[in-house]
Amino acid sequence: MAPNRTEPWNPPRTWADLFIALLLLAILVLAGNNPRFHPGHARPPADQVSLQGRFLDAALGAARAQVWPPLRRWLQPERSLTVLAAGGNGGWDRALLAVHAGEAGDLATGATLIKDAPGPAGDTFRQAWTWCYQHQGAPPPAGGLEPVRTALGNGYAARILEARLQARAGGDPRPLEDQARAWATRRLLAYSAAGLGILLAGLAGLGFGLHLAMTPVPPRPLPHFGMSGRAVLIVLLGWFMTLLAAGPALGLVLGLAPALRPLSLPLVYACHACLGTAYLCWAEGISLGELWRRVAPAPRRTALAPGLGFLALAFTAVLAVSMVLGPMLHQSEPPQKELMEYLMHLRGAWTVVLLFGTVALLAPAFEELLFRGFLLPWLGERLGTRLGTRPGRFLAVALTGLGFALMHLQPLGLPTLTTLGVVLGLAFLRTGNLVTSILVHGLWNGGVFLLMRLMA
Repeated sequence: MAPNRTEPWNPPRTWADLFIALLLLAILVLAGNNPRFHPGHARPPADQVSLQGRFLDAALGAARAQVWPPLRRWLQPERSLTVLAAGGNGGWDRALLAVHAGEAGDLATGATLIKDAPGPAGDTFRQAWTWCYQHQGAPPPAGGLEPVRTALGNGYAARILEARLQARAGGDPRPLEDQARAWATRRLLAYSAAGLGILLAGLAGLGFGLHLAMTPVPPRPLPHFGMSGRAVLIVLLGWFMTLLAAGPALGLVLGLAPALRPLSLPLVYACHACLGTAYLCWAEGISLGELWRRVAPAPRRTALAPGLGFLALAFTAVLAVSMVLGPMLHQSEPPQKELMEYLMHLRGAWTVVLLFGTVALLAPAFEELLFRGFLLPWLGERLGTRLGTRPGRFLAVALTGLGFALMHLQPLGLPTLTTLGVVLGLAFLRTGNLVTSILVHGLWNGGVFLLMRLMA
């Protein structure tokens, strides 16, 4: 990528201020036409249980099946159902709880919960639940239970409901009950392993944080970028406008080729990442190769060890922030609900691989190049001349971490994403090598992707 400029850009104020205002206006228009920014925007009901619902299904099922007796005494599924039913669950999550309520003999709670199952599959589910647990009505049509089983997540509740239908029809429910018990057992073991991994990662992150605090190092030189503040604003606003416009623009193109719709997210991200990098290189008057040499001067092989340490530190910091703010957000939708639902519906090996490459490789490389490789040094240099080197750099880390979080357009994820961005900024400051930040970011995104995909 060869730039058309040979020196950093410094646009004259005579037209740059007006152009910045026009970019801001264009961004407001694009954001106003995006349904996700409308306060009263109502999302359509999900056509199957959420990841939280699957977790509840496994926990309640394992407790009821006596997979681990202490779990039943701690969870007390008969009592906890009343609390869960009063929570913010909706749609098929409440339908799943209705099956557990029916198993617990709490038919009044179950009869209330079945009302929220959406769509034609919801009608079939209500008919099946009423037939199994209230012994009323008629059995569901033959072969009509498959959509219900899919909507319930093919887990414990789905198998138990089918077992009860089998018993009502005069068949043997034990094979399906064994399947439900085996599903809950496997999930309980997986969640236990994940919990142990979380504990070990948290301890590792705490230890690495103490190591950083006890072994300070002199400030490392950061790359220099000479473009003016107006040029930086134009680059960032132009990229953000591209980010907002890429989705609708490619949506029109993909409407003519429906077979390519599963590739929409990778294509959108590749589009705005490539254009954003081009804007940056043009404004600074350098090639992509020169830009990379500036932000990653150290040997690449030295990034692995500190990268693993900062990954553990990021996990510990994000976990701590989530635990502190969790009680305030416990009834809200999770910040990555859209991604969770997208992964749950993803089909096809090549589509999964391409999306994983986007999430774990392309996204970390571009976002780290923009926020840590470019914006952090640019802010750190200018703030450092006013506040001193260390205060200026740390303030730059905080500001770029906040900008990184805002860019994801997930209000509920703002605290945790800001925390992650701050740790990524500290990794760049400590090592002076963007490869470390990219490695941490890529491992984080890849780990979250695989965890969500496995749970889905």
